[in-house]
Amino acid sequence: MIIGILSFLTGLILLYYCSDWVVLGAEKIARFFNISNFVIGATIIAFGTSFPEIVTSVIASYQHLPGLAVGNILGSCICNIGLILGLSLIFDSVKIDKFLKRNLIFYILFVLLTLILSFGGFSLLDGLILLILFLFYIRWSIKNDNTNEKEEKEDNINLPINLVLLIIGLIGVLVGADLFVNGAKELADYLNIPDTIIGLTLVALGTSLPELAVSISAAKRRLGGMVLGNVLGSNIADIGAGIGLSALFSTLPGLEREALFLFIISFILLIGYIKGKLGRKEGVILILLYVLFLYLTFG
Repeated sequence: MIIGILSFLTGLILLYYCSDWVVLGAEKIARFFNISNFVIGATIIAFGTSFPEIVTSVIASYQHLPGLAVGNILGSCICNIGLILGLSLIFDSVKIDKFLKRNLIFYILFVLLTLILSFGGFSLLDGLILLILFLFYIRWSIKNDNTNEKEEKEDNINLPINLVLLIIGLIGVLVGADLFVNGAKELADYLNIPDTIIGLTLVALGTSLPELAVSISAAKRRLGGMVLGNVLGSNIADIGAGIGLSALFSTLPGLEREALFLFIISFILLIGYIKGKLGRKEGVILILLYVLFLYLTFG
């Protein structure tokens, strides 16, 4: 039990700090090439902060813990929308321009496809479909980057140093994820709790800490586009790369109820599509929905 807790906490610490190095290195590299706040959030930072969830789920699937693998992904996605975006909107509202509206529609359709595929579990073919769709989204976001949130190109960025920072961060995340999964497995066995429940709650919240830290920091700096881009991009990366890659190792349970809840809580974002803005009121609604999710899960 003690070894499991130590492994769990050590893995969590490595995931948190090393993910920060991944994001910092990736963001600086993206700034050098003059990529906008939204696309940085939707691609570079989103994949970086989602790396703990992705690696954790892939390792869990490889270790024949499919419930923990898919539970971590869906739980993290619900946490990203309900808790992280909800809290961020308390600090700063987000204006929804034409480019953000297209990304919102793409995200909703992506979540709807995930819900449809969840019935019967995620097979190898389902995983490949989600993975290909995720790669298409990255290419589409960069190609259609016409948002007005671009900043001046930073020419004084040291690319080699940031590349080293990125690589060290990635290695730390890999080691941390392995410790994190092993610790979570021991805790689940000791407490006699299904690995799916552990994945939906404890593991999901733990691996979502990078998104939480980055999003609240960005919200305080009035970078609303980066916050929304990070959340939407993180969820697409979680599902596309997380479930997509995990399904290559074993068939994953569908968790239809959780997939439906993710679709419902994501549908709230269409308020922003209609109003052209997401504010504090929507933030409170999202937080309350996340609390409801936790109640239903443990209930």
